[in-house]
Amino acid sequence: MTATGDAVISDGDATGSHAKTKKGEQRRAAIMAAATDLFRERGFRATSLDDIGAVAGISGPGIYRYFKNKHELLSMLVEEAAITWRATVDEVLSQNTPPLVTLERLIDAAVVLQLESGNLRTVYNQEFRLLNEDDRRRVARIDRVTMAEWVHLLLEVRPGLSDDEARAAVVMIDGLLRSVSRPQSNIDRDRLAGVMKDMALGGLLALGPPHPVTAASA
Repeated sequence: MTATGDAVISDGDATGSHAKTKKGEQRRAAIMAAATDLFRERGFRATSLDDIGAVAGISGPGIYRYFKNKHELLSMLVEEAAITWRATVDEVLSQNTPPLVTLERLIDAAVVLQLESGNLRTVYNQEFRLLNEDDRRRVARIDRVTMAEWVHLLLEVRPGLSDDEARAAVVMIDGLLRSVSRPQSNIDRDRLAGVMKDMALGGLLALGPPHPVTAASA
């Protein structure tokens, strides 16, 4: 889906187009937020466009002004999660800090993203298989690059690991972080972020022989 100037959003073979007004953007964002919550809570199949519209404050049929169908809406959500995470990794890696400092900052960024967008990442994890083949391939390509960056960084910090061991560790840490989407506890956000970081960083630093970097950033 691409924007054309400031006038319309074109969906190729979509059923129509709508003015890209501020109100339209707000409605589209509301639809995506509602879909994210409902897909996570009920699952994709058990959620109807009418359900999404009721939460977003727009009629079910009105959603067709913004998305061709429910599958396109899911595709947009999953791709957004992958792109957002990829951009986060790129931003951290561009800072050109020592490997251990970079790893710590990457975990910090992952924790912040999870606490801010946990529902979206949960939908990504739960519903990826429901995308059509082209969408799955596109999102998988983004994920492969992101994963490779994580693995490369971990191997710099823990050079004694094999590629397969580093990849397995990154997958497990990612799963740990994704498991925190809507915590059922009274712990405050800052403390929760600290626990998540300690678990993730501590787990990775426990792997293999230590890298000769003596301290991470404050």
